[in-house]
Amino acid sequence: MSCRICSAPSFPLDGACVFCHAPLTGQDDLAELLEYLAAKVPNAHVKRGHMNHGPITEISFEVAGRSYRAQWRKDELELQPPVELTAWIDLLLTRLSDNAMHDAGVRRSVLRAGWALR
Repeated sequence: MSCRICSAPSFPLDGACVFCHAPLTGQDDLAELLEYLAAKVPNAHVKRGHMNHGPITEISFEVAGRSYRAQWRKDELELQPPVELTAWIDLLLTRLSDNAMHDAGVRRSVLRAGWALR
């Protein structure tokens, strides 16, 4: 199930899509979230399984001097900075919004994805 407005994987924060703030219920698969972020966030660094095939095992972003990372460890997603998943996504999107003011490529990516600027 994805968001009807922005087509992002369903991850609600306070009952609204963490990406576009549309009303939302339910939550999608974490693997789908990582694939989605890899496709939408500029300069995402992705590691996959053996010989760089299969699902994403680690994804990292460097946004405005701050590092964000999600990595699978023993069937659990470990986040850096270590906060709840939807809060981590919101922090990443807030930093991307701040960076979008100075970088036209980031601004174009965020707006094309249908995400709300913060």
